[in-house]
Amino acid sequence: MPEVEAHPVLPKMIGGTITTPSPNLPDSTPYPRRDWVVIEKLSEHPRPVTPKDFDDGMGPAYTAGKHFCRLAGSRGHSKLAFMRIYKQIPLVSTELDNLSVRKAQASRPRYHVEFHALKHLTKNRCTTTPKLLGCQIDKQDENDLVPDGYIIHLVWEKVRGYYPPEIEFWSLPYSRRESIRRKFKMAYTFVTEQFDYGHLTRPRAGLRFGYELSRTTASKIILNKTTDDVKVSGFRQANRISPDTKWDDYNFVRFLLVLNSPVWYKYLSIKAKSKVNKTIAGSGEKED
Repeated sequence: MPEVEAHPVLPKMIGGTITTPSPNLPDSTPYPRRDWVVIEKLSEHPRPVTPKDFDDGMGPAYTAGKHFCRLAGSRGHSKLAFMRIYKQIPLVSTELDNLSVRKAQASRPRYHVEFHALKHLTKNRCTTTPKLLGCQIDKQDENDLVPDGYIIHLVWEKVRGYYPPEIEFWSLPYSRRESIRRKFKMAYTFVTEQFDYGHLTRPRAGLRFGYELSRTTASKIILNKTTDDVKVSGFRQANRISPDTKWDDYNFVRFLLVLNSPVWYKYLSIKAKSKVNKTIAGSGEKED
């Protein structure tokens, strides 16, 4: 089947206000009611589904948009956050059908792992990921893309730091890169440890939180330039993992914090020249 061309459908909404939580969200009590003002639309990733694929059990079509926002009010300019919108969209070739056809497609929300991961991490007081600040699960109105179809808003904090490009990380001195790797291992291990209502259920020995990023680059690392402290983000594409999963140094390679092939040297400027081990051990990098 030819690839289906996807088009963005979410408006920019700059200056618009979104309120969280929704009154019909039963587990919204940890999050106080807040109004968020949209500053900028950052991205959108539609996921089209054909009628045949839907009938075969693929689930409803949806789009995932990301917006930059702030807390409403005179003091809200210092409370910055990101908002993800998951919204059901019409099946391929039905986008212009009448309302009754599109309304018949209305479905319960898909399982969006980002929502469950952020809620779980925040509930268990994880300190190495951004906190979920609010969420809203609702239905689209009668004149929307899919009347009665689902729409989800997630708002999480913008933490202090920045996403270091790979080329910038590899331009740092060796000692600084090693410091960031150590902090990353601590953060990533903490994210994946298994918690139960704020308490570790087992001794700290591996990746036991239950979530692991499936799309991994240095852009999923939030680095504090002053302290080299690291937080992990990017749970839109994540996987549930076995509670018995152990830390593997290959995670450094997955996030491009270690190069496992000299080919990368053609694309990255490395300030402190180093050799790459054929087998990953420790950081995988040797200081000259």
